[in-house]
Amino acid sequence: MIEVAFSQSACGSLRMAQRYGIGNYTGSSVAFVANGQTPSKEELEAAQREADARARREWENAVPLGGNPGDVFCIDVAWSIGDIADSNIGDGRRAVLEQASCIWPTDADTHSNIEKSIRSAQSALQTILDRAAQGESVRIWYSYNPDEMCGFYWLLSKMKAAATPGSIYAVKLPEWEYSGENTLCTYVGWGEMEPGAWGRYVSLQQEVKPPLLTACSMRWAQLQKENAPLRIYLNGRLQSAPETTYDSFILRELSAQPDEFVEAHVIGTILGKYQLGIGDAWIALRIEQFIREGMFEVLTTPEPDRPIYSRRLRKSKGKQSV
Repeated sequence: MIEVAFSQSACGSLRMAQRYGIGNYTGSSVAFVANGQTPSKEELEAAQREADARARREWENAVPLGGNPGDVFCIDVAWSIGDIADSNIGDGRRAVLEQASCIWPTDADTHSNIEKSIRSAQSALQTILDRAAQGESVRIWYSYNPDEMCGFYWLLSKMKAAATPGSIYAVKLPEWEYSGENTLCTYVGWGEMEPGAWGRYVSLQQEVKPPLLTACSMRWAQLQKENAPLRIYLNGRLQSAPETTYDSFILRELSAQPDEFVEAHVIGTILGKYQLGIGDAWIALRIEQFIREGMFEVLTTPEPDRPIYSRRLRKSKGKQSV
């Protein structure tokens, strides 16, 4: 079975899921993040015990997915943003990844990593199509996350064009589910899924039959013609959207800040509070636009190895953010 995910984190977790829970639990390591204070020896030991107990429970309750790590493929090229007139993984996707990476200091490694991502995605797609053409089955893991939903439609359009004879299955992440101790759990995408849980979702897989394959392929072609700056999942449908789509959420949090504030804190709040399924890069790029429009002034510069939003901003006099 060929497994396909649309983020590096999901792909890594999916590979671990194949054998996670098999055999005896062997222990874990823990990273302790202190908020400006050095934890005591007792605090460190308590944190280690708590983390180890949690990891043991996850291991013992895991449902191993099975399979071979070599059958897991990742295509992580952000189909929800930027130009999609060309559905091949080439210059258009390269430009999008370069735009997103500009929030970090640019060096030789940046360009090298982008090229690696492009080549890896190209190779993954070709291998998937080649093996599917030989009759192998493909299972696609996707969700309401914009990149994963777009990746799902895009990949089905590719498989439709290639007329692959192998069976196609899809596993859509539920919007919510009950978890332990009478709590409710939601995920932004498969990248948040712990390795021991993937096997529990196999029962949700559905076969992608010709009508769905055709419908998704046709819809992706329509989205290509519209070629909007963004694509979002709205009212049960993948839709084209303007670049201002998320601005109301961003501006709402910016307006709640004092006159001077740390930009990174705002971005973290937006990501955690609204669960929009977008990354820090798009939010940072929109704030850059607000700065160009004179809504905010830059007070400090980030450290050389930190993202551009690691700085302080000030609201401009006479300019309102909402």
